[in-house]
Order: sequence, then C-alpha cells, then structure tokens
Amino acid sequence: MHKFLNCTCSDSCREVGFLVLRVVTGLAFFYHGYDKVFVKGIEKVSVNFNEIGIPFASLCAFLVSYGELLGGLALMLGFLSHWVGKANILIMLGAIGFVHWGAEGGWFNGYGAPGGYEYSLLLLASSFFFMVSGSGKYSLDAKFKKCCEEKKCCEEKK
Repeated sequence: MHKFLNCTCSDSCREVGFLVLRVVTGLAFFYHGYDKVFVKGIEKVSVNFNEIGIPFASLCAFLVSYGELLGGLALMLGFLSHWVGKANILIMLGAIGFVHWGAEGGWFNGYGAPGGYEYSLLLLASSFFFMVSGSGKYSLDAKFKKCCEEKKCCEEKK
C-alpha cells in the first residue's frame, strides 16, 4: 500500500509538469490578452469594463489587456513567473468579482450556463502556484539564475 500511495516521480518528471502547466496557463492568458488587444481593441474592452462597473475602466482595460498578453507570454517563457503570478492573481480576482460572481450558472461555466467562475478560479490557482513555486527548471528564470550563480554577473558592486 505504501508503494501505491508514494509518488515516485523523478525530479525531471516533476519539472516537465511545471513546464506543461506554465505553458498552458501562459497560453490561456496570452490568448485572452491577444483577443482584448488585437481583436476587440482596448476601446471596446474599456466600454465593456465601464458597463459592468469596473472603476477606472479605461486604465483597467489597458492594464488587464496588456497584462494578460505580455504576462501570458512571459509565463510561457518562464520569465519573472513569480511577479507574473501576482499580477495574474489580481486580474483573476477582478474577473471573478466583477464578471463571473453571481452568474446564472453559479460557479460552473459550461453546457450553456452563462458566466460561472470555475475557469477563472482555475487560472487564479495556477497563478498562485507559480507565485509561490517559481518557474521551474525549464525556464528563462532558471537560466538567468544559473548565469548569475556561475558568473556572479548579478552581484551588486559595493
């Protein structure tokens, strides 16, 4: 029974898990940002934000749209994932609070149920994971950290 319950995944398998979750989460944010920036346009997003009662709608539309677009790209690459995770958490809290909370479908989003917050909650949880865990081994963050450790290029001069 102990063998059955004990996870024997190697560190490399775990790191592949980090990579897959990070790229898929980043892709989801990137797609939503791309849609807001290049398909709908910031102006339309601003109008939509204003209609649902988001304060400072124009500023928030800009920050959310480019935050999703650039943050999604950064997350896919594993660049500044801790900070991107923090930003994405704020975006998802806003999405849940202003858009999805109290929707007809409750928490569920699918099968014709309009607006539930299940998807946003999943993106929030994934963002929290990267905020507390970092990017993982297969990331730009790991490459930069390794460079700094080997070459001591990141030390501050006294």
